[in-house]
Amino acid sequence: MIVDFKEGSYSYEKLTADAKSLANQYSEILKYVTIGKSHDNRDIILLKLGVGKQHMICCGGVHARENINPIVLLRIIENYAELYYKHKEQKQEFKKQNNFQKVQDKDEYEDILYGACIYEILQTFTILFVPLLNPDGYVISLYGFDAIEDPQLRELCKAKNIPGEEWKCNARGVDINRNFPSRLYRPKDPGDYAASENETKALIFLFHGYRSKGFLDFHSRGKQIYYYRKAMSDTYNNKQHEIALRLAGVTNYVLIPPEEEVDPGDTGGNTVHYYSEHFRKPALTIETVDEEAAFPLNIRYRDSTFDELKLIILEFGSRIL
Repeated sequence: MIVDFKEGSYSYEKLTADAKSLANQYSEILKYVTIGKSHDNRDIILLKLGVGKQHMICCGGVHARENINPIVLLRIIENYAELYYKHKEQKQEFKKQNNFQKVQDKDEYEDILYGACIYEILQTFTILFVPLLNPDGYVISLYGFDAIEDPQLRELCKAKNIPGEEWKCNARGVDINRNFPSRLYRPKDPGDYAASENETKALIFLFHGYRSKGFLDFHSRGKQIYYYRKAMSDTYNNKQHEIALRLAGVTNYVLIPPEEEVDPGDTGGNTVHYYSEHFRKPALTIETVDEEAAFPLNIRYRDSTFDELKLIILEFGSRIL
């Protein structure tokens, strides 16, 4: 196993090294590329998992302090790739024997069935994973503002007077999840404008680079699913609701009511707002970990979040075809 949940502080360097190792080990179905640079000159990486002609997009680490989802997404990638290879070998073995005599019990059968589902989804889709959209903010949340190399950016962030472990923004102090052009977008500070940030541009570039069928953006906290879009039609929202109910069924997360799409006093400009309005395809925000979880998030959430999310991409894929 490459991605180790027991790793204490999962650094940006370790994350990128693990991503490259995964791509090397599962090179038949997994490709490592970069889609941009952060303002403090860190790579924004993309892992392309699968061999299918259809595409879906999964993103994590938009908000700096939400540091559980990036490692969990990497572990999901490893799990899917491992099961894909295993099922491919099992298929060849079963074909030789022409029966399932080696299947001993119900648990083994369920494992084979799960592997078969993974194999089929990766034959149908290439899943585009951006495990960490905001690497500069991520290192701030783990190590404080001295982790930023550029002295001007470092001082700009410190001037916000926000503790590093509570930091949500990038290295320019901009909340990326309020920086996407959408109908609800409003500048939060003088001089703000939509798509000003390198990280925003990288994800928009990815959105437009593929004819994807849907988008999942993983955030924290609350074990909740945001699906409603005020800017979209009833037909669109009904489809979103239908998908959200299915995803809630495999995660035990709750659906956020339409009236709570945007918090009071907050703005739009979210990743999902942009995707919904420009592509009119399903786009949902998945909020992991407990609502009362304190930052920095405890690493004990890695295992439970993996268990909650490992089926969600399968279910989403089956709903957007």
